[in-house]
Amino acid sequence: MSATILPFVRPPHDALMAVRSLVPDTALTAELLGTERSSHAVQVTADGLLLTVGYSVLEAAEVWLTNRKGQTTEAIVLAQDYDSGIALLKPLTPIGLHHLATAGIGELQPGNDLHIVAANDKEIHKVGLHALDEFAGRWEYLLDTALYTQPLYERWSGAALLNDDGALVGIGSLALGLRSPTGQMEPGNLFIPVELVMPHLEHMKLHGQRPGKMRPWLGAMVEEYNREVHVVGIYHDAPAAKAGLRPGDIILSVDQKPVHSMASFFRTVWQHGPAGSPLPLTLSDGTDKREVVLATTDRDSFFMQYAANLIN
Repeated sequence: MSATILPFVRPPHDALMAVRSLVPDTALTAELLGTERSSHAVQVTADGLLLTVGYSVLEAAEVWLTNRKGQTTEAIVLAQDYDSGIALLKPLTPIGLHHLATAGIGELQPGNDLHIVAANDKEIHKVGLHALDEFAGRWEYLLDTALYTQPLYERWSGAALLNDDGALVGIGSLALGLRSPTGQMEPGNLFIPVELVMPHLEHMKLHGQRPGKMRPWLGAMVEEYNREVHVVGIYHDAPAAKAGLRPGDIILSVDQKPVHSMASFFRTVWQHGPAGSPLPLTLSDGTDKREVVLATTDRDSFFMQYAANLIN
Protein backbone atom coordinates (compact mmCIF):
# COMPACT_ATOMS: atom_id res chain seq x y z
CA MET A 1 0.00 0.00 0.00
CA SER A 2 1.48 3.32 -1.04
CA ALA A 3 1.00 6.59 0.78
CA THR A 4 0.08 9.86 -0.91
CA ILE A 5 2.25 12.75 0.19
CA LEU A 6 0.50 16.08 -0.11
CA PRO A 7 2.58 19.25 -0.54
CA PHE A 8 2.67 21.55 2.48
CA VAL A 9 0.83 24.77 1.80
CA ARG A 10 1.64 27.60 4.16
CA PRO A 11 -1.31 29.57 5.49
CA PRO A 12 -1.40 33.21 4.33
CA HIS A 13 -1.00 34.33 7.95
CA ASP A 14 2.65 33.25 7.73
CA ALA A 15 3.25 36.19 5.38
CA LEU A 16 1.94 38.70 7.95
CA MET A 17 3.97 40.40 10.65
CA ALA A 18 2.94 42.67 13.48
CA VAL A 19 4.48 46.14 13.29
CA ARG A 20 5.29 48.35 16.27
CA SER A 21 6.55 51.84 15.43
CA LEU A 22 8.05 54.28 17.94
CA VAL A 23 7.82 57.93 16.92
CA PRO A 24 9.47 60.88 18.72
CA ASP A 25 7.05 63.17 20.53
CA THR A 26 8.61 66.05 18.58
CA ALA A 27 7.51 64.56 15.24
CA LEU A 28 5.04 66.57 13.15
CA THR A 29 2.61 63.64 13.10
CA ALA A 30 3.02 62.69 16.78
CA GLU A 31 -0.09 64.47 18.02
CA LEU A 32 -2.29 63.34 15.15
CA LEU A 33 -1.14 59.71 14.79
CA GLY A 34 0.47 58.99 18.16
CA THR A 35 4.01 58.14 19.22
CA GLU A 36 3.49 54.37 19.45
CA ARG A 37 1.69 52.85 16.46
CA SER A 38 0.61 49.29 15.80
CA SER A 39 -0.14 47.85 12.39
CA HIS A 40 0.51 44.87 10.11
CA ALA A 41 2.97 44.28 7.28
CA VAL A 42 2.77 41.77 4.43
CA GLN A 43 5.83 40.03 3.01
CA VAL A 44 5.72 40.21 -0.78
CA THR A 45 9.15 38.95 -1.89
CA ALA A 46 11.22 35.88 -1.14
CA ASP A 47 14.06 38.06 0.17
CA GLY A 48 11.88 39.52 2.90
CA LEU A 49 10.51 42.87 1.70
CA LEU A 50 7.20 43.87 3.26
CA LEU A 51 4.44 46.36 2.53
CA THR A 52 2.50 48.30 5.14
CA VAL A 53 0.38 51.42 5.25
CA GLY A 54 2.66 54.45 5.20
CA TYR A 55 1.24 56.48 8.09
CA SER A 56 1.98 53.66 10.54
CA VAL A 57 5.75 54.15 10.13
CA LEU A 58 5.86 57.84 9.16
CA GLU A 59 8.62 59.67 11.10
CA ALA A 60 9.33 56.51 13.13
CA ALA A 61 12.64 56.36 14.98
CA GLU A 62 12.25 52.60 15.45
CA VAL A 63 10.20 49.99 13.60
CA TRP A 64 9.90 46.46 15.02
CA LEU A 65 8.49 43.39 13.28
CA THR A 66 7.20 40.21 14.93
CA ASN A 67 6.31 37.07 13.00
CA ARG A 68 3.82 34.33 13.94
CA LYS A 69 6.47 32.41 15.86
CA GLY A 70 7.09 35.39 18.11
CA GLN A 71 10.47 36.20 16.55
CA THR A 72 11.20 39.93 16.52
CA THR A 73 13.60 42.12 14.60
CA GLU A 74 14.08 45.77 13.88
CA ALA A 75 13.24 46.98 10.38
CA ILE A 76 14.17 49.93 8.22
CA VAL A 77 11.79 51.93 6.04
CA LEU A 78 13.22 51.61 2.55
CA ALA A 79 10.59 53.82 0.94
CA GLN A 80 7.61 55.99 1.86
CA ASP A 81 5.47 56.24 -1.25
CA TYR A 82 3.26 59.21 -0.40
CA ASP A 83 1.38 58.97 -3.70
CA SER A 84 -0.04 55.53 -2.94
CA GLY A 85 0.17 55.66 0.86
CA ILE A 86 2.22 52.44 1.04
CA ALA A 87 5.60 52.02 2.75
CA LEU A 88 8.26 49.41 1.93
CA LEU A 89 10.04 47.74 4.86
CA LYS A 90 13.13 45.56 5.18
CA PRO A 91 13.83 43.50 8.33
CA LEU A 92 17.39 43.72 9.63
CA THR A 93 17.26 40.01 10.48
CA PRO A 94 15.49 37.58 8.10
CA ILE A 95 12.52 36.24 10.09
CA GLY A 96 10.03 35.92 7.23
CA LEU A 97 8.12 32.66 7.06
CA HIS A 98 6.32 33.12 3.73
CA HIS A 99 5.52 35.68 1.07
CA LEU A 100 2.33 36.24 -0.88
CA ALA A 101 1.85 36.53 -4.59
CA THR A 102 0.20 39.80 -5.63
CA ALA A 103 -2.45 40.62 -8.19
CA GLY A 104 -4.02 43.64 -9.84
CA ILE A 105 -7.59 44.80 -9.37
CA GLY A 106 -8.62 44.85 -13.02
CA GLU A 107 -10.72 41.69 -12.75
CA LEU A 108 -12.48 42.68 -9.51
CA GLN A 109 -16.08 43.86 -9.43
CA PRO A 110 -18.37 45.13 -6.66
CA GLY A 111 -19.98 42.18 -4.96
CA ASN A 112 -16.89 39.95 -5.21
CA ASP A 113 -15.87 38.03 -2.11
CA LEU A 114 -12.50 39.04 -0.70
CA HIS A 115 -10.57 38.02 2.41
CA ILE A 116 -8.75 39.98 5.13
CA VAL A 117 -5.71 38.50 6.88
CA ALA A 118 -3.91 40.14 9.82
CA ALA A 119 -0.98 39.34 12.09
CA ASN A 120 -1.70 37.39 15.29
CA ASP A 121 -5.07 36.37 13.93
CA LYS A 122 -5.98 32.73 13.29
CA GLU A 123 -9.00 33.50 11.15
CA ILE A 124 -9.43 34.66 7.58
CA HIS A 125 -12.20 37.26 7.47
CA LYS A 126 -14.54 37.16 4.51
CA VAL A 127 -15.69 40.56 3.24
CA GLY A 128 -17.47 41.86 0.19
CA LEU A 129 -16.14 44.39 -2.29
CA HIS A 130 -18.51 47.32 -1.80
CA ALA A 131 -17.03 49.55 -4.51
CA LEU A 132 -14.02 50.43 -6.63
CA ASP A 133 -13.94 54.20 -6.54
CA GLU A 134 -11.89 57.35 -6.14
CA PHE A 135 -10.76 58.53 -2.72
CA ALA A 136 -9.52 62.00 -1.77
CA GLY A 137 -7.94 62.61 1.64
CA ARG A 138 -7.48 66.04 3.15
CA TRP A 139 -3.72 65.45 3.63
CA GLU A 140 -3.05 66.03 -0.12
CA TYR A 141 -3.82 62.43 -1.02
CA LEU A 142 -5.75 60.98 -3.92
CA LEU A 143 -6.36 57.46 -5.17
CA ASP A 144 -7.94 57.16 -8.60
CA THR A 145 -9.27 53.74 -7.55
CA ALA A 146 -9.51 52.47 -3.99
CA LEU A 147 -10.95 49.19 -2.72
CA TYR A 148 -13.92 49.68 -0.39
CA THR A 149 -15.00 46.62 1.63
CA GLN A 150 -17.68 45.62 4.12
CA PRO A 151 -18.29 44.64 6.87
CA LEU A 152 -15.87 46.73 8.93
CA TYR A 153 -12.67 44.99 10.03
CA GLU A 154 -11.43 46.74 13.16
CA ARG A 155 -7.69 45.94 12.88
CA TRP A 156 -7.36 47.33 9.38
CA SER A 157 -4.06 49.20 9.53
CA GLY A 158 -1.69 47.39 7.15
CA ALA A 159 -3.88 44.27 6.96
CA ALA A 160 -3.79 42.12 3.82
CA LEU A 161 -6.73 41.98 1.41
CA LEU A 162 -6.69 38.80 -0.70
CA ASN A 163 -8.65 37.76 -3.75
CA ASP A 164 -10.24 34.31 -4.15
CA ASP A 165 -6.95 32.92 -5.45
CA GLY A 166 -5.15 33.97 -2.26
CA ALA A 167 -3.17 36.74 -3.97
CA LEU A 168 -2.63 40.06 -2.22
CA VAL A 169 -4.59 42.90 -3.83
CA GLY A 170 -4.72 45.57 -1.13
CA ILE A 171 -3.20 47.01 2.05
CA GLY A 172 -5.53 48.21 4.81
CA SER A 173 -5.64 51.98 5.26
CA LEU A 174 -8.84 53.38 6.77
CA ALA A 175 -12.17 52.76 8.44
CA LEU A 176 -14.92 54.96 7.06
CA GLY A 177 -18.62 55.17 6.35
CA LEU A 178 -19.87 53.70 3.09
CA ARG A 179 -23.24 54.53 1.59
CA SER A 180 -25.58 51.56 1.18
CA PRO A 181 -28.07 51.19 -1.71
CA THR A 182 -30.73 52.60 0.63
CA GLY A 183 -28.65 55.72 1.23
CA GLN A 184 -27.66 54.87 4.79
CA MET A 185 -24.04 55.13 5.95
CA GLU A 186 -22.57 51.84 7.14
CA PRO A 187 -19.02 51.18 8.44
CA GLY A 188 -16.42 49.65 6.14
CA ASN A 189 -12.77 49.82 5.16
CA LEU A 190 -10.57 51.32 2.47
CA PHE A 191 -7.69 49.26 1.06
CA ILE A 192 -4.91 50.59 -1.16
CA PRO A 193 -4.24 48.56 -4.33
CA VAL A 194 -0.77 47.00 -4.19
CA GLU A 195 -0.50 47.23 -7.98
CA LEU A 196 0.45 50.88 -7.43
CA VAL A 197 3.86 49.87 -6.06
CA MET A 198 4.60 46.27 -7.01
CA PRO A 199 6.06 47.08 -10.47
CA HIS A 200 8.44 49.56 -8.81
CA LEU A 201 9.79 47.60 -5.81
CA GLU A 202 13.35 47.40 -7.07
CA HIS A 203 13.50 51.13 -7.79
CA MET A 204 11.91 51.92 -4.43
CA LYS A 205 14.40 49.66 -2.66
CA LEU A 206 17.34 51.46 -4.27
CA HIS A 207 16.05 55.06 -4.38
CA GLY A 208 13.40 55.35 -1.68
CA GLN A 209 10.65 56.31 -4.12
CA ARG A 210 8.87 55.28 -7.29
CA PRO A 211 10.47 56.40 -10.57
CA GLY A 212 9.50 59.78 -11.96
CA LYS A 213 9.35 63.34 -10.72
CA MET A 214 8.00 63.96 -7.25
CA ARG A 215 4.70 65.73 -6.77
CA PRO A 216 4.59 69.26 -5.37
CA TRP A 217 3.48 69.45 -1.75
CA LEU A 218 1.85 72.42 -0.02
CA GLY A 219 1.69 71.30 3.60
CA ALA A 220 -2.00 72.15 3.98
CA MET A 221 -5.01 70.17 5.15
CA VAL A 222 -8.13 70.84 3.11
CA GLU A 223 -11.77 69.84 3.22
CA GLU A 224 -14.55 70.12 0.67
CA TYR A 225 -17.76 71.95 1.55
CA ASN A 226 -20.50 72.83 -0.94
CA ARG A 227 -18.15 72.53 -3.94
CA GLU A 228 -15.53 74.71 -2.26
CA VAL A 229 -12.08 73.69 -1.03
CA HIS A 230 -11.39 75.05 2.45
CA VAL A 231 -8.05 75.13 4.26
CA VAL A 232 -8.54 73.46 7.67
CA GLY A 233 -4.93 73.08 8.82
CA ILE A 234 -1.35 74.08 8.03
CA TYR A 235 1.92 72.29 8.79
CA HIS A 236 4.30 74.54 10.69
CA ASP A 237 6.94 76.07 8.41
CA ALA A 238 5.56 74.22 5.36
CA PRO A 239 5.21 75.99 1.97
CA ALA A 240 1.55 76.85 2.70
CA ALA A 241 2.53 78.53 5.99
CA LYS A 242 5.33 80.50 4.36
CA ALA A 243 2.95 81.71 1.63
CA GLY A 244 0.49 83.00 4.20
CA LEU A 245 -2.32 80.47 3.84
CA ARG A 246 -4.55 80.35 6.91
CA PRO A 247 -7.20 77.95 8.22
CA GLY A 248 -10.52 79.21 6.94
CA ASP A 249 -9.16 80.28 3.54
CA ILE A 250 -11.08 79.10 0.49
CA ILE A 251 -8.94 78.00 -2.47
CA LEU A 252 -10.68 79.38 -5.55
CA SER A 253 -8.19 78.51 -8.29
CA VAL A 254 -4.75 77.18 -9.16
CA ASP A 255 -3.00 79.28 -11.80
CA GLN A 256 -6.42 80.70 -12.79
CA LYS A 257 -7.94 77.20 -13.10
CA PRO A 258 -11.04 76.97 -10.86
CA VAL A 259 -11.28 74.08 -8.38
CA HIS A 260 -14.54 72.77 -6.93
CA SER A 261 -13.46 69.61 -5.12
CA MET A 262 -10.48 68.17 -3.28
CA ALA A 263 -9.84 65.77 -6.17
CA SER A 264 -9.84 68.54 -8.79
CA PHE A 265 -7.62 70.70 -6.56
CA PHE A 266 -5.00 67.96 -6.08
CA ARG A 267 -4.97 67.01 -9.77
CA THR A 268 -4.62 70.63 -10.87
CA VAL A 269 -1.71 71.19 -8.45
CA TRP A 270 0.11 68.04 -9.58
CA GLN A 271 -0.44 68.79 -13.26
CA HIS A 272 0.97 72.31 -12.83
CA GLY A 273 4.51 71.02 -12.41
CA PRO A 274 6.81 68.85 -10.30
CA ALA A 275 7.92 69.55 -6.73
CA GLY A 276 9.77 72.86 -6.55
CA SER A 277 7.52 74.59 -9.09
CA PRO A 278 6.04 77.94 -7.97
CA LEU A 279 2.28 77.60 -7.57
CA PRO A 280 -0.06 80.61 -8.07
CA LEU A 281 -3.20 80.36 -5.93
CA THR A 282 -6.28 82.54 -5.69
CA LEU A 283 -7.70 82.56 -2.16
CA SER A 284 -10.65 84.04 -0.37
CA ASP A 285 -11.17 84.61 3.35
CA GLY A 286 -14.91 84.65 2.74
CA THR A 287 -14.91 88.37 1.97
CA ASP A 288 -11.81 89.45 0.08
CA LYS A 289 -9.76 87.70 -2.59
CA ARG A 290 -5.98 87.60 -2.66
CA GLU A 291 -3.27 86.10 -4.84
CA VAL A 292 -0.26 84.21 -3.50
CA VAL A 293 2.58 82.28 -5.10
CA LEU A 294 3.53 79.22 -3.10
CA ALA A 295 7.05 77.75 -3.31
CA THR A 296 6.27 74.03 -3.37
CA THR A 297 8.54 71.24 -2.17
CA ASP A 298 8.25 67.47 -2.04
CA ARG A 299 6.84 65.89 1.09
CA ASP A 300 9.82 63.61 1.72
CA SER A 301 12.34 66.47 1.67
CA PHE A 302 10.20 68.49 4.06
CA PHE A 303 9.99 65.71 6.65
CA MET A 304 13.71 64.95 6.32
CA GLN A 305 14.63 68.62 6.78
CA TYR A 306 12.29 68.91 9.75
CA ALA A 307 13.95 65.92 11.42
CA ALA A 308 17.43 67.31 10.65
CA ASN A 309 16.53 70.69 12.20
CA LEU A 310 15.47 68.95 15.42
CA ILE A 311 18.81 67.15 15.62
CA ASN A 312 20.78 70.32 14.96
